Amino acid sequence: MSPEVLQYCSRAVIRYLNGDMILFLQYVDKAMELYEEEKKKERLYITIEELIDFATKEKLLSLIAKGG
Repeated sequence: MSPEVLQYCSRAVIRYLNGDMILFLQYVDKAMELYEEEKKKERLYITIEELIDFATKEKLLSLIAKGG
């Protein structure tokens, strides 16, 4: 979670404790929006290791070890 999301969460908690429900909801919405964007961006970067199963990985490693 980014510092920006944590900042909005902290602001939301403070506004909730102060009784300002309008700003509380605005900060919660903004934090959720930023968090969802982060999650989308995070999943765009998938390593090849995550895409192949263990057996295929072992076969590739043995091919590399044999030199071809």
